[in-house]
Amino acid sequence: MKRKWCIEQKKQHVADWRASGLTRRQYCVLNDISFASFRDWPRDVARAEQPARAPAVLPVHLSGSSSPVAGTVTFFLHGGIQLRCLPSQFKHRFR
Repeated sequence: MKRKWCIEQKKQHVADWRASGLTRRQYCVLNDISFASFRDWPRDVARAEQPARAPAVLPVHLSGSSSPVAGTVTFFLHGGIQLRCLPSQFKHRFR
């Protein structure tokens, strides 16, 4: 059965491995850890320790054209995605 490791366990094992002077394979054998799984743990730990990125803010220009659905605001996004919202859903009201 495959064992599931939480990020805290991964962090501890990566720190212990780095301090041990052993190769990854040696550390895995001594600690009964799958080498195939462990080889990705340093990257997993680095990703977990990165601060969350702030959401991107894109400038928006409103035009006077009407929305295909009456009473909505339509945003045309990259990749052909259309996002329709009611004006009441926005913090700043439309004039």
